[in-house]
Amino acid sequence: MENKYTLICNLKTILEEKKVTAYRLSKDTGARIGTIYKMVDGKIEDARFPATLLANVCGYLNITMSELFTVNQVDKNGEEK
Repeated sequence: MENKYTLICNLKTILEEKKVTAYRLSKDTGARIGTIYKMVDGKIEDARFPATLLANVCGYLNITMSELFTVNQVDKNGEEK
């Protein structure tokens, strides 16, 4: 199946805006630090995140899923539009 869309995680920007470290988010939500760093680094192409993790991150940061993730369209060359 050809990728027509890509999912972007905005966690790095959100943490910077809210002045929360990835470590603090991990400790306060119980999420593995490696998982949080994957989200921060945007390495989510083939990642799987449990719904409870996403709910805890969103609830802790007081954000919505649409703030946490952005869906971008990809052109025929594989570049984001």
